[in-house]
Amino acid sequence: MHTSVGQVPMERLRTIFDGMFDGVWLIGSDSRTTYVNEAMAGLLGTTPDAMHGHPITEYLSEEFQATAEAMIGRQPVSVAERVDMRFLRADGADLWTLVAASPIVNADGSYVGSMLNVSDVTGKRAAQNQAMQNQKLEAIGAFAAGISHDFNNLLTAIRGYTELAHAELPEGDIRADLDQVIASADRAQAITGRLLAFTRGQALQPVVVDPGRVVLDMLPMLRSLLSEDIDIALNVEPGKFWIRIDPVALDQILVNLAVNAEDAMHNGGTLMISMDGVEGRPQEALGGGEAIKPSVRIRITDSGAGMDEATLARLFDPFFTTKDLGKGTGLGLSTVYGLVGQSGGTIQVESAVAIGSTFTILLPKVAARFDRPIVRTPQQPDVGIGIVLMVEDEPSVREFARRVLDRAGHTLLTAGNGEEALHVAESWEGSIDVLLTDIVMPGMHGQVLAARLLKIRPDIRVIFMSGYAEDSIPALDRLVTPAAFLAKPFSSMTLTEAVAREISEARALLEP
Repeated sequence: MHTSVGQVPMERLRTIFDGMFDGVWLIGSDSRTTYVNEAMAGLLGTTPDAMHGHPITEYLSEEFQATAEAMIGRQPVSVAERVDMRFLRADGADLWTLVAASPIVNADGSYVGSMLNVSDVTGKRAAQNQAMQNQKLEAIGAFAAGISHDFNNLLTAIRGYTELAHAELPEGDIRADLDQVIASADRAQAITGRLLAFTRGQALQPVVVDPGRVVLDMLPMLRSLLSEDIDIALNVEPGKFWIRIDPVALDQILVNLAVNAEDAMHNGGTLMISMDGVEGRPQEALGGGEAIKPSVRIRITDSGAGMDEATLARLFDPFFTTKDLGKGTGLGLSTVYGLVGQSGGTIQVESAVAIGSTFTILLPKVAARFDRPIVRTPQQPDVGIGIVLMVEDEPSVREFARRVLDRAGHTLLTAGNGEEALHVAESWEGSIDVLLTDIVMPGMHGQVLAARLLKIRPDIRVIFMSGYAEDSIPALDRLVTPAAFLAKPFSSMTLTEAVAREISEARALLEP
């Protein structure tokens, strides 16, 4: 479609164009600007007069200049076309646009220039990029959760058999060596816990806290963690905002981001932690008008080396690190990402090479009130000896648990899957006190097994075992009886205590 301007006075066109929300850009046959409306100049952060006479390529990022020249070169013989282009604003920021170009011809049909209709799609593009990033992180998270589950099964066997051997040995060098194996298994468990935090599968205990007070209370710890050539500047005010979060998770978020900032400031610098409130509004950064709840915004800014776009794209991936081999696990920022998301918040990063980075966290704001944390006093359960049906598809874990519970005096019925467990339960003529079952098993999962078993043995107590975190497992609250949860890897003491507690509680309910 060709556009003719000869039939409409230019002043009339200016009035029409200046009332439009999209940018209108008229260029001559030499690709130089003859007119832009106020909206177009505003998108670029300049004025119409300042743009007059300048070629369009002057405002484009380098990789799109050839695209624009080719498009303009086709204009004398083409119809309207649409092209994605990235312009650079006067302040250096990116302006992603969809440009619709139409040739302008005189009454005799000769080409005199083009009219460009420029739509700002920066927000839409950011939303698409964010959606793609979320999908990628969800896929990585599912993979990481699967690794954690399998690794926790292995750790249960490694730690468990080491404990059994340790208990049979007298004091000496070999027993001391086994102590190191157990300690290493515990450190490995901490790593799987951080993976579960990334997948939002870590069990949290949120309460209402004052984030400003948390930051101030953490200041001495942060000063001791960071090198002496790093200054810590705070712009926080206690008593002003309240959020609902697990305090340990908030501490972990702040420490990981502070340590990450230190790694970026090789020659020292400044770490700034600031806090303010964000009122409910459309989520302009992502486009589409998605609402944001009233939030508390925490910014952690460093004056370090900054990051390029390739690094930013993988920043929250588990095991991704820019450190040298052997230095760091690559789980610090992925843990932060998981904890923030699990706490109902979002995290974004802005960074530039040689300038520094800013991590911005938004956490939902709540009313100013205190939650009294629940303090659980550990109690040694009364010794309860009973009959346990244990279902575990991993033979090494099943044998370890069998030996531990057998030593504790329990009668053990074992099965390697759900169907086998149902057959054992139906064949056993006596009572069964406890079902101890893994959750993720081939064929029938633990939740389904428990539900079916409760129909034929309604008094049985249920303990689920899993290498996944409890909060990440669906349907645990749908059973007709409360179920206990035993996270892998577990120790022999944890296992015996869990089983004894269920048996003792069940018998206490039967007492008059």
